Amino acid sequence: MSSNILCGPCSHVNTHKNAQKWCTNCEEGFCTDCEQVHRSMKVTRDHTLISTDDYRIIANVPVNLKCDTHGKKFDLYCKNHDVAICVACFPSLHKHCSDVISLDEASKNAKRSTALEDLEDSIKVALENLKAFINNRNVAMKNLKIEEQSVRKSISEMRTNVNKHLDELENKMLDDLSQRYENCKSKYGEVQKYLNKTEKEIKLLQEQTSQMKRVGSDLQVFLGTRQMNKVIHNEVQSVKLMTSTLQDHKIGFEIHQEITSLLENVDNFGKVKVEENIIKLPFKDAKVDQAQIVHKPTGQSFDRTRLQLRQKFKIKDNENNIKVRGCGILSNSHLLIVIYNGDKVIMEYSDDGRHIRNIPVSNKPFDLAIIDSDRMAVSYSGNKNMEILNINNKMVLVKVSFEWGCYGISYQNGNIYIVVVNEGIVEMDISGKRLRTIGGKFARGGILHITTTNDRIYCTDFVKDVVYCCSMTGEDIWTFTDQSLVSPREISADGDQNVFVVGLISNNLMMIQHDGKDSKMLLSISDGLDKPVSVHYNRDKKLMLVCNEKGDAFLYSVI
Repeated sequence: MSSNILCGPCSHVNTHKNAQKWCTNCEEGFCTDCEQVHRSMKVTRDHTLISTDDYRIIANVPVNLKCDTHGKKFDLYCKNHDVAICVACFPSLHKHCSDVISLDEASKNAKRSTALEDLEDSIKVALENLKAFINNRNVAMKNLKIEEQSVRKSISEMRTNVNKHLDELENKMLDDLSQRYENCKSKYGEVQKYLNKTEKEIKLLQEQTSQMKRVGSDLQVFLGTRQMNKVIHNEVQSVKLMTSTLQDHKIGFEIHQEITSLLENVDNFGKVKVEENIIKLPFKDAKVDQAQIVHKPTGQSFDRTRLQLRQKFKIKDNENNIKVRGCGILSNSHLLIVIYNGDKVIMEYSDDGRHIRNIPVSNKPFDLAIIDSDRMAVSYSGNKNMEILNINNKMVLVKVSFEWGCYGISYQNGNIYIVVVNEGIVEMDISGKRLRTIGGKFARGGILHITTTNDRIYCTDFVKDVVYCCSMTGEDIWTFTDQSLVSPREISADGDQNVFVVGLISNNLMMIQHDGKDSKMLLSISDGLDKPVSVHYNRDKKLMLVCNEKGDAFLYSVI
């Protein structure tokens, strides 16, 4: 590659020759001849010469080689102030500094220095953070699109339902109109029928009177006149009676007041709401590992944790044959209960044990994970899929199908973690895109329930009576087993990575310390536990919900 960088010494004597080398010490180019002279001189033979092509690469690197104050080249380095200085800086600013050395000495082996490694590490980590932040915003954008489509679909469905309801009301009113019209018409017909019949009878009487007058004897006329007078009198009286109470029917209609109000007062279909929540994305500092970034647990929270019963209530369905599988606590303290064997619903209760509603789902649910106040993820072991639902309008936002049944499910930092038979723990983003699968022992049978914290995954093996703790990539951290915990089922964790787990057969609630080395029993059969299968701890509300398989629910304050 040709260079338009001119040779410095040649230019000094008004000769223009292209430089082939660049001296990083002298900061000027050298042609082939001048390069040889430069290398041969004792003063400059140790200078670093690079090709002009390489110089082109680093020419735009923002490295200042001159003093901003005096305009001279940096020659010295002050260790006390960690700055490069020129000869003019030394007497005015650094003459009392004890550790001033030549810049050449200070820069020896700079490419192998820890400072350069730290810089490279800082740049690398900064890029990793930016990549994570960009990915976070991409996920947020996808979620926004999903929510926009969900709202659009809900509006369309609401319009369809309104139209359908109005059609039904219209048909109902038209049917009522037809029936009332037929009733009025029938009444008119009965009167007309009677009058027509009476008219015929009187016309016949008229004809008979005329014939009697024309050909009858005086005796016949005498008797006939009196007899026929009685007949006509009766007919006239009957007609008078009939016509004195006739009814006219006038058909009209009256629109329901609410529909009139809809036309007159409702000026919009609804309101689009945008909820803005401030979030803070953690910036991982260079040379600080994940364990240092995440809150480091202490033993204090484990030692002092105790439960205070707030409410006990019974979960009931239409058949009164409950089989609970999972539970959750919303941000408004409402409780969600997963019922496996009843209707295809998730039950919602208030924190005082009052049934609020049933949220319909597509199949018999196995477990749920609360994403936020509006969304939850639900797993189905029967039809082998996972759905993200809008809790308020019950719309399915995302649906992911698997080859095998889906069991325990958890949500953490924008991702969903789900136990899939014969696969293991599958990690997905909020749009349903599969990110990774952790197999091995997690793909074997026996593992049903899972929970997560910022950097850990916990799951229970009810066959081996084991609780596993691993990193987000599947590396083992600790394994817990104890003879007092038999058939462990659902699991939850607090902010210090201590774990709460219920034992179905041992009828207890255990708390396991964050390092897996210690445990204690929080609840037992004496507290009402009878085949407990479900537990959920809400870290913000400091509330814990524990459910027996047959429907006994216990809500505790964690203190």
